Amino acid sequence: MQILVVATVMPAVREELGAIYLYGWTFSASGLGQFAAIPIAGHAVDRFGARRLLAVTLVVYSGGLILAALAPSMLMLVLARLIQGVGGGAVYAVSLSTVAKSYPENIRPRVLALLAAMWILPGLLGPPLGAILVSTVGWRWAFASPLPVLVVAAVLTFPALQDVVGDREKRIAMGPPLVLALGAAVFLAGLTIHPSVWTAILVLAGLIVALPPLRRIVPAGTFTARPGLPAAAAAAFLLSMAFVAADSFATLMLRAVNHRSLAEAGIVLTFMTVAWSAGSWWQSRVVPRWRLGNLLLLGTVLVVVGLVAAATALVYWPLAVSYAGWTVAGIGMGIAFPTIPLSVMNVAAKGEEAGQLSATLLMDTLGVAIGAGLGGSAVALARATGSELRLGIAGAFAIGLGAALVLIAIARRLPQTEGAPIDSAV
Repeated sequence: MQILVVATVMPAVREELGAIYLYGWTFSASGLGQFAAIPIAGHAVDRFGARRLLAVTLVVYSGGLILAALAPSMLMLVLARLIQGVGGGAVYAVSLSTVAKSYPENIRPRVLALLAAMWILPGLLGPPLGAILVSTVGWRWAFASPLPVLVVAAVLTFPALQDVVGDREKRIAMGPPLVLALGAAVFLAGLTIHPSVWTAILVLAGLIVALPPLRRIVPAGTFTARPGLPAAAAAAFLLSMAFVAADSFATLMLRAVNHRSLAEAGIVLTFMTVAWSAGSWWQSRVVPRWRLGNLLLLGTVLVVVGLVAAATALVYWPLAVSYAGWTVAGIGMGIAFPTIPLSVMNVAAKGEEAGQLSATLLMDTLGVAIGAGLGGSAVALARATGSELRLGIAGAFAIGLGAALVLIAIARRLPQTEGAPIDSAV
């Protein structure tokens, strides 16, 4: 709910706090925090169990919400979103790791579809709630309002959560994820500052710092999408990058380019989330009869078609085409997104499910951060050169489409359990 409310209110935040060059950072910072936390949290779940880790991460996430609600500037909001990302990333790792550890292979697709279905109510209520908060008590309550919900969620969750622990003596390497987050932050800083000689210096420095720890964390062969677990990690990165590069600017486009109200712009988020849930439900029904690579390919093609249609709002086509495009893209994400972690869960070693899954989740959140960051750099570059905002947003769409086209080329390389049926229709 909070994710969708924030996505709706961010244009209003920008109007009050300014600093348009940091707009993409409000999304990237959360992603940076997430992928710093996910590898650590994944191995911590294997070692200590989910319950203890969940308690700590809910406290961290709540602290990020409070700081965001009180932020006096866009920079402080970015820092608060970073803290939120640390807590949210750990919760994400706990959630999917619990699925991997607690459910047999034939049940997992249904559980992932159920998780996706939990987006329906937030999709229906989140954007309208964000618009109401902005027009009444203010956007800051978009960050404060989830706090009571977190208390209720904790009360409901902890009694039912079972700790399935592995080797308590296994060492958790915290250095590489933290260095990776630092390098990625420097890289994104280079992309989003005003174009100058520092742009190239920061981008290069970020890559030099980030790539060595990233190589240590992800499976060997990830950078070349070697078939199996490496391809799953690469696919997670590309899928999230493709969608988020464009999605981060959906409400800004409708608000600033098409001059729609926040309520009208928020309808896009409702369409996307409901469509995402529908796509995930269909995926869970057909997954026994399809190869996972074919499902990922189908979902990615739908994302490409949807983003192309969504981008027509930039050239002032009827907005119905753009809204339909976001809906198609949502269906594609609903099919593709759960397929990737499912492929990893099905081949993960017993007792190491969370650790092996964490590399794919890391690449997923890295894709979120890089996608939002590159999209933000396109917007910042357009503003720095005096171009129209819509040209910057068009650049963000182009980045997303490029990542999706690369994913189409490697989609069939996902890991597949032996004896899995091949869909005769594909």
